[in-house]
Amino acid sequence: MTVSDFDEATAATPTAFLGRLAAVLPGAVDEAMRKALPDVYTPEKAKELADDIFRRLRQLYTGKATEVTL
Repeated sequence: MTVSDFDEATAATPTAFLGRLAAVLPGAVDEAMRKALPDVYTPEKAKELADDIFRRLRQLYTGKATEVTL
């Protein structure tokens, strides 16, 4: 996702923005944890963190909890 993609997504509906975020967030968290926290990284911990980040952002952005899931 580029900056222009992000700008375009945030101008769109919450569902479009969250859909794009859901597509990239798990991979980004997985890669970041592998690099920054290799001693505690597991695929399960990365997924748990991505799910938590997404859930919180979804609630902040829309005030809803049902539109898009990872």
